[in-house]
Amino acid sequence: MANKYNTIGLLAFQKPYSGGVFQYMHSLIDALSLDDEFTYIIFTDSDGNQFDSYNLEVRKITKPKAGLFKRVTRLAQLLFNIQTPFFFTGYEIDCFKDIDLFISPVISPYPHLFLNKPFVVSLHDLQERYYPEYFAWRERMLRHIENATLPKYSTHIICESNYVKADIEKYLKQNRDKISVIPSPPPSSLTDYEFNDDKFSETKLKYNLPNRYIFYPAQFWYHKNHIKLLEAFRLVANCYSDLHLVLTGEKSNNYTNVFNKVAELNLDNRVVHLGYIDYKDVPYLYKMSEMLVMPTLFESISIPIYEAFSLKVAVCASNVVALPEQIGDAGLMFDPNDIDDMSQRIMQLLRDKKMRDKFIDNGYKKITALDHYAYKNRLIQCLKSL
Repeated sequence: MANKYNTIGLLAFQKPYSGGVFQYMHSLIDALSLDDEFTYIIFTDSDGNQFDSYNLEVRKITKPKAGLFKRVTRLAQLLFNIQTPFFFTGYEIDCFKDIDLFISPVISPYPHLFLNKPFVVSLHDLQERYYPEYFAWRERMLRHIENATLPKYSTHIICESNYVKADIEKYLKQNRDKISVIPSPPPSSLTDYEFNDDKFSETKLKYNLPNRYIFYPAQFWYHKNHIKLLEAFRLVANCYSDLHLVLTGEKSNNYTNVFNKVAELNLDNRVVHLGYIDYKDVPYLYKMSEMLVMPTLFESISIPIYEAFSLKVAVCASNVVALPEQIGDAGLMFDPNDIDDMSQRIMQLLRDKKMRDKFIDNGYKKITALDHYAYKNRLIQCLKSL
């Protein structure tokens, strides 16, 4: 049977600072680049050179800036389902005209909704339903509108956990048959990584890393729960005088509050902030750590957890939302709102090498079963069913 959608547009406009969705986008393209049943075209920003190595056509788009009038008009289009390409240049329309189906790795209406084209969308979470206080009112309103509208008009919805699927059914009233749960592995640049022994010392020197540390790579978003982690880490630090906490992420969102707390807890000499790090250095930062700690309050799935599994690094993480489904028997979990529980689980993993090795082994088995060929097959099965 012929495929209804032969030419598929992969929307790749995410930036490195957008967190896990950036890795998700790369992993999606890693997988679909292995397929020869459909024709794929990558759409990215005019400065997006990271896809030039793929054996796929790449079209680089310079999106015109959106002034207030354009933003208000497009919001009205979302609210009233006006699928008309107002404000599109002739160049944009020409770039997109041969696409039968778009795949959007994030909730975004551009360009598919305005062009009235079929699209598959990935919905990562409905966090605004649980923690509305973590969003400014404009962001909360936009998330609510986009998360309600785009799945409704999509051809299909992809999410990464049964927890999120249940939320989509409950809050957005979408039919369960319209939703596929397809977890994504880390990008192949990490899963296929080969370490260079010399790079360990180079990376340690480059970032001035301590000899012994636990690692938390995350933006300073409120739900990432840095404050509770610091309170728990102070208890750990009292017992392990040589242990440090290494953080990454831009100096934005909750950053100021986090480092005010560092000073308040007298942890200035025990907490290291690296800022934004080059992704090619990430494997070494993981590998030299004692463990990944993931104290988040809300996550559909956690890309850093899969990264740790791939790199054979122990995981100590929250027991909330979809993380128990993701981790299973491959990590130690704690209550992210209980600093005593968090600190005890971290110390338990630090001192119990046998437990740590068991979790590392289980995590590696779990992630190798979720390779990009398996991921590709599940995506293709989904596309063929549309």
